[in-house]
Amino acid sequence: MFARFARDGDRAGYQTPVFARRARLARAVLATAMTPEKTSRRAAFVDEVMDGVWNLCEETTWAWPAHDFRVLGPRHGLLPDPHHPTLDLGASGTAVLLALTDAIVGDELDRCDPLVRRRLRAEVSARVLRPYLERNEWGWYDGTTAKLNNWNPWIHSELLLATALTEESDDRRAALVCRILQGLENYLRAHPRDGGCDEGPHYWWRAGASLFECLETVSSLLGTDAGVFSHPLIRAMARYPVSTWIGDGWAVNFADGPARPREAEPALLHRFGRRTGQPEVSAHARALRGNADAALPAADGAFDLRRAVDVLLDTEWRTAPPAALPLPEHTWLPDTQVLVARAEPGTVRGLLVAAKGGHNDESHNHNDVGTFIIALDAHPLVIDAGVGTYRKETFNEERYGIWSMTSEYHNVPHVNGFGQPPGARFRAGAVAAHRSTDTDELTCDLAPAYPSQADVESWFRTVRLVRGSDERVEVDDAWTCGTPPGSLALHLLVSGVLTIESDGAGRVSRPDGRGLQLTWNGDEFEADVEDIPLSDAAFTGVWGASVHRLVLTARRPGAEGSHTLVARPLNP
Repeated sequence: MFARFARDGDRAGYQTPVFARRARLARAVLATAMTPEKTSRRAAFVDEVMDGVWNLCEETTWAWPAHDFRVLGPRHGLLPDPHHPTLDLGASGTAVLLALTDAIVGDELDRCDPLVRRRLRAEVSARVLRPYLERNEWGWYDGTTAKLNNWNPWIHSELLLATALTEESDDRRAALVCRILQGLENYLRAHPRDGGCDEGPHYWWRAGASLFECLETVSSLLGTDAGVFSHPLIRAMARYPVSTWIGDGWAVNFADGPARPREAEPALLHRFGRRTGQPEVSAHARALRGNADAALPAADGAFDLRRAVDVLLDTEWRTAPPAALPLPEHTWLPDTQVLVARAEPGTVRGLLVAAKGGHNDESHNHNDVGTFIIALDAHPLVIDAGVGTYRKETFNEERYGIWSMTSEYHNVPHVNGFGQPPGARFRAGAVAAHRSTDTDELTCDLAPAYPSQADVESWFRTVRLVRGSDERVEVDDAWTCGTPPGSLALHLLVSGVLTIESDGAGRVSRPDGRGLQLTWNGDEFEADVEDIPLSDAAFTGVWGASVHRLVLTARRPGAEGSHTLVARPLNP
């Protein structure tokens, strides 16, 4: 199953049983801790823990095949080298699981056989802590060979705890912590000052949330937080999940993140809000919990022992009274270049629009400069499809052969047969946000996001939310090309049932709520609807069996032109 990734790109065949094995050990550890001592049931759980620990220690690698250096290296090996371990998310996650096992039931393991605990610590050191300290080939550490993204705080949050719980040498522990702090400094220096996460809300739970866990662990080790939780950047990072929440399980999902984020940990966000003195963040977290049990992990989610234990020890979270979602009216992230605006604060009813500038070399990038999302009553109707199940080609040179990564399947123009290419130089220009009592808008020039062959000299797009009695979203496009383009089209990806009603009007409807009325210049643009069937579970679990693309093709494209698309709520 490990070799299958190199052969046909499949990751799930190996990762699914690996994840299940770790979840089984984590549950056994908690079951042991919660079962009365000196009972046969507890003894059976201890044996289960011992079996799980030994099983993990017997594995050749803790890294996932999609990350293994030997598999990804120039020789393209099928299997991992046990003498040169790769330190990735799988390895650090296994290390922290074993470290917590040591801390929670290690004494009982000693009573069974002291070799188990000794081997546990030796394997954590040999596979994770020593390679981290002694080798300088981790691009996620400083950005030398990979973008600084969620890997940095995610791995460091687990390294910190594994160091604190298993490293027996004072000198080595100090060296590890100092190196980890420098790695986190690398991440924070590169992070947008506005607190935005260009990977999207789904990945925030292993980016900003993992950074918070690092700060909590360091504060615990030192006995002081030194005021770090009042730092403007840290406070802004805590607000990001609040700012990008649409409602009813939906979030603004630019880049690879799904529109319905998985693996959210509301208890962690509740602590983050308390630590940073932001009651609205904690209220958002409590509202996400709803009537669910405060401590039980979601049945369909990953089982993270560290986060499960944190919940059990957090009395304030377990006793927090119900709260309403804050649902802010307006958020502008000037560094991330993302605007989120809703028709009315504090309610999911009505329109919400999210729009971005940015560039095409962001973390988990899609070629989507200038795209936008329109939701109505907490349901996205003009959408970003997100990403399918991860495979080998998701992160290699074939990435932009995947339809959902391309600009052709985002809500951006297609000119002279060209969409947007990947790369940092393909970016939005003249990005600005404007706000008044009745409107919120993002304006940017899309021309720099296109190759020279497209011959686009300027393309100014304004995405505007208009509040009031005629609530609507307007998308204004005004362009100048060097010569009249051979072709010019505006693309719109939608969820629901898309129907063309006339030359300049259509509607997006859904069976369980209000839809959108769409209008455009039917004299100048011809409308065509394309069905996009979905079979990948990562898509069908969010959007159902299909989504649709509305293609507005200019009938007589000129060197200069303009167009306005308008979306209004339909009455039920």
